[in-house]
Amino acid sequence: MGRAQFLHPLHIQLANNFNNGEFGYYASHPSFTSASASQSLQQQHQQQSYQLPALRLTPREDSTIVQLQRQRLRDQYAVAGVVSKNIPGFKTSAAFFASLRTNLRLHASPPPSPMSAPQSMTNSATSLPPPSPLSHPTDPTMDPSILPEDPLADVPELTTYLATTDDDKIAALKLVADSIAQMRQNANNTLVWHPLNLAVGVALLALVARYTHEARQDKTVTALTCAGIIMIFLAGFRYLTQGYLFAAEAINWEWLGDADVIVTKFGEEVIGTVVVQWVSGEARGKRKKAWRGEVIGWTVRLRYRKKGVGGALLEEAVREARKKGPETTIEFAEEHANSKRVLPSLYNSAFDKRDRRGRELLADLVEVSPTKGSPNKGRRRRGDSR
Repeated sequence: MGRAQFLHPLHIQLANNFNNGEFGYYASHPSFTSASASQSLQQQHQQQSYQLPALRLTPREDSTIVQLQRQRLRDQYAVAGVVSKNIPGFKTSAAFFASLRTNLRLHASPPPSPMSAPQSMTNSATSLPPPSPLSHPTDPTMDPSILPEDPLADVPELTTYLATTDDDKIAALKLVADSIAQMRQNANNTLVWHPLNLAVGVALLALVARYTHEARQDKTVTALTCAGIIMIFLAGFRYLTQGYLFAAEAINWEWLGDADVIVTKFGEEVIGTVVVQWVSGEARGKRKKAWRGEVIGWTVRLRYRKKGVGGALLEEAVREARKKGPETTIEFAEEHANSKRVLPSLYNSAFDKRDRRGRELLADLVEVSPTKGSPNKGRRRRGDSR
């Protein structure tokens, strides 16, 4: 086989014209030969090669993200009005100084140099917003008449007194009930994070996960099984601590009886209370009856704890006890509102510690409180927990 020949499209067109009879006159002429036909084809090809139009590459349209980015940049420069394209080197610096001057709100700026600053910077200096009042230096010797007379004028008053109205007593009962309900949340946290329960729970989850994974070979089933076991544990903990809800619902007028209610109000809000039940007893030598006070409820609203409100309430309770007689004593009752325990003693260490600190605080207050005919003992008082 011969070597393949590649013909130019013009050669193909001339050959077609030749076959169609357009060169019939030349073919019938005796002087027409194949060499002359080839030479004429080359000449015509050279003439038409110069007549071919030049190739033009059409620019490809930019992508959408590029167009949006360019439009965003154009909008930024149009809004800022910084500089024109004549001085591209000042674009960044001018934008920085314009933003800095606007943020600082400079009310008096020196005129820009006409040789170095572009016209847009000159225009931006005149279009700044008015200066902020804080930009002027404050005079330390200002008129004292404009200052408030009492800085604590708007702070609500903190008062502690013996409640006499039903509204104050109802608010106190609600506080006591809320404190018992909060014990349930603390008990749940103790059950969840106790080291013994954590060890047992992790071991059980590991065994179940291993058995499930070996039997089903499915991680999703294993994860769902472990999540179900955790939910069962949490539901069981809530069931075990529901006794605190029942104890909170039992705080009512019948529980209060004829006990004295001492409240602390911050403005119009009752933030703390102590409930004292007075029990008659025998005085020394059995000459006359003496009173014994039993604290059956003591609590402070959660966000006001650790601020000395609980200690002030106990101090007021001790003063009320001294009003009933020099030999009147006061202490926490064995069965007070927050003494209920629904879990084994292993999980009640936090409650027992809080109860012990309250009893010690009340004992210190009774010891240092003055009585008729006895000097005031200056023993240091321990810190309260409420």
